[in-house]
Amino acid sequence: MKHISFFRRAKVLDDKFRTFLMNIISAGVVFNQATEIFLKKQASSEFMQKKEKIRLLERENDSLRREIESALYRQMILPGMRSDILALTEGCDRVINQYEKVILSWSVEKMKLPKDFYETIITLVQETQNCVDALVDAVKAFFDGQVSIDEEVQRCYFKEHVVDQLAFQLKEQIFQKKISLSNQLQMKGFVLALEKISDLAEDAADRLKVISVKHAL
Repeated sequence: MKHISFFRRAKVLDDKFRTFLMNIISAGVVFNQATEIFLKKQASSEFMQKKEKIRLLERENDSLRREIESALYRQMILPGMRSDILALTEGCDRVINQYEKVILSWSVEKMKLPKDFYETIITLVQETQNCVDALVDAVKAFFDGQVSIDEEVQRCYFKEHVVDQLAFQLKEQIFQKKISLSNQLQMKGFVLALEKISDLAEDAADRLKVISVKHAL
């Protein structure tokens, strides 16, 4: 099997990138927990602790992204490879940024959602986390030297499609509910913000697929 490695002789860079990816996974786990807390207790102190945890993970990843960029230049990585790694890092970073944006908006708006939406919302968030996890698995597989990452990328695409279906179902529920139009639009915004997380994961997976083909040639 052909071994693809951007990080040969660059263990520090490899460690930073793996920490960067693990932070995205951790943010998804915390976001899932925060969602269940928010549905039951709104912006409680417990929810705010989860929000702060995601904020710290996002800040750490911002620092890691800058350190990775600096290390890429120090390690004399070829320009084409360097630009690909930077583009992929930025694409993955947008995912954790969106986690933070969503949870910040919840803490500000303190929106109360009808209880009959809870089950769909929780499933939507779980499938969003699965989509992001699939992206991270694909990135890790690529940097571990796996030539074909089609299975992992397709899993990300599949989970993104599942999220789209659940989001559509939830939007239908919202506009069938006898509540004010302003509340319907607010809740629609809630769903769109959630949906964007998996969209960004899919975008990063698209970029990764192109990079994997390019460097397998």
